[in-house]
Amino acid sequence: MKKCAYCGRENADDAADCGECGTAFSTPAVDTPSGKRRDWTWLEWLGWCLRYLAFALAIGFIYLLSLGPVERYFFKMTSTTTTITTRRINGQTVVLHATRITYPHWIGVVYRPAFLLRSNAGGESLYARYLEWWTAGRK
Repeated sequence: MKKCAYCGRENADDAADCGECGTAFSTPAVDTPSGKRRDWTWLEWLGWCLRYLAFALAIGFIYLLSLGPVERYFFKMTSTTTTITTRRINGQTVVLHATRITYPHWIGVVYRPAFLLRSNAGGESLYARYLEWWTAGRK
């Protein structure tokens, strides 16, 4: 039996309003175990941070990949035959040719971090091999 909060009359459990005074019965709100509503703003903030991070990573990835085509169309390689040297390394004779690669000045300024990344692993990284793939047709 439901008891009316206004007049105090007992009504049937399935009644929507009081039969005496007509006051509507309200359905009790379901509370969370802690008694207060959860604040989801931190989750929204985290979602926005992850979106901005993904955007920044995509821009960085495109920046690094763009050096290959730029290098292919702007670099000039000159070979100087007067500085050929031979060395013995581990019992083998190695002939070293000096080659000079030149770029326009703006490429050195804009792509300085990419050049440092390429030379960081001594030319054996995946990024260095990607750049070699772009310049393979020009050598």
